[in-house]
Amino acid sequence: MTIKRVILANNSRLLREMFHRVIDQADYLRVVREVQSSEEILIAIQRFCPDWVIVSLPLSDFVLNCISASIQSDPSVRFIIFSEGHRSLRIDWQMTSEEEISDVSLKEFIHLLEKDLKQI
Repeated sequence: MTIKRVILANNSRLLREMFHRVIDQADYLRVVREVQSSEEILIAIQRFCPDWVIVSLPLSDFVLNCISASIQSDPSVRFIIFSEGHRSLRIDWQMTSEEEISDVSLKEFIHLLEKDLKQI
């Protein structure tokens, strides 16, 4: 199984570090870039070619347009988008319809990412 590349997009250094530590515990996931602002997302996606982008930034039109443009240009990139307050997340990519999940623990979150690895 190949290692999947992850970009973390969050304006909180503490949350980025927490996600990074959790992802580091998974055998087949590796954080390749952390970004702290919406302006950095598109450049990071183009430069680091991630399999997953985990977004927990305020969902401005700019961020949503970046996500849409990325999905159009590379349908294999998957996005996990956390709601404000981080109580729910939405999974989005071109090859499937949106899925929304609420009250996900970190363990369930990692399991979700690893489950995807088995389907690819």
